[in-house]
Amino acid sequence: MKQLSLNIRLLIVFVVFMAGFIVSNFGFAGIEKKEYDLQMQQAVELTKEWFKIVQYQKEKRGINSDVTSNVLHNYMIGNDFTPITTTLGSLNAKEISTNPDFAALIVKFIKKAEIENGETIGVILSGSFPSLAISTLAALQTLKLDVVLMSSLGASSYGANQPDATWLDIETWLIENGGLKYKSLLVSMGAENDNGSGISDEGIRLMKEAAYRNNRELFIPESLNQSINKRVNIFTSKSISLLINIGGNHASLGKCTHSVSIPNGFNNTIQLCDDNNRGVIQEINSHGVPIINLLNIKGLASKYGIDIYPGIRYSESLNLFNKTKQNQVAHTVVLIICLLSLLILTNRNISIYKKN
Repeated sequence: MKQLSLNIRLLIVFVVFMAGFIVSNFGFAGIEKKEYDLQMQQAVELTKEWFKIVQYQKEKRGINSDVTSNVLHNYMIGNDFTPITTTLGSLNAKEISTNPDFAALIVKFIKKAEIENGETIGVILSGSFPSLAISTLAALQTLKLDVVLMSSLGASSYGANQPDATWLDIETWLIENGGLKYKSLLVSMGAENDNGSGISDEGIRLMKEAAYRNNRELFIPESLNQSINKRVNIFTSKSISLLINIGGNHASLGKCTHSVSIPNGFNNTIQLCDDNNRGVIQEINSHGVPIINLLNIKGLASKYGIDIYPGIRYSESLNLFNKTKQNQVAHTVVLIICLLSLLILTNRNISIYKKN
């Protein structure tokens, strides 16, 4: 009888605690906008405006992708393969990257890095993720930050690999028609050693033509180390407070074996290697500069609630724009009730009898 009474008392204590947990976490929780919600929304809206400019310019020139995609902004998707394609890419990753909510995520990262208005941000981007590049630049411009921008023309599959719609073309369209305030300070061909190695002669010709029509000079390094050193020297001379890497530019990642393990998203510090050919990301981080790495897009989207299977509409990324606010008074009251129940029901002087 006593053993049964004890079991019943313990069961009641467990039920009270579970009820208290459910009530305190769901009954009194509310949704609160983040303090920088307006800036996140503004960055997303600017991204959409710039996407429309790209759509208009491509339609005007009759530039269409040779792959079928049902995502809303499918005009941001490039071709399967062209002469300026550097590596194989994932169509799903490119489709995920067209979600304008990535601009909100960049704002979130920059706020986490505690970057203030007027500070200088370094950006390295390849042509592989033009949508992410636009989202990032929209976030930086919304936050009124200075930018040192470097880009490369080569692109993986489905990126900005259409010869008449390279990243430089997109950048020019946005500057001339969308009010983009940033312009690539350094432009390379990308690919192996950041100098177009592995690209066909036709591909090299097409990239040179893209640079010429956009009035840009191509930086063609003699070696990977020369490209890494030049980029690092420019960034350090500009005293950047944060480095953002978009895509897999060879100079950014380098040849260090640790480069493949650089974490996605915002990182104050990363694992460094002592190799002479470590990339710009590791070199800059070794100077105490935090980094934002945007490469494993599906993993990044999954972590922050961005739709990883986009269709004609994108699912809303609620946890990006809102945060749960707990009622501390209600939590305290529920905790006191639970503790009192525990004390009363486990008191040996109180007996609970089983009725027959």
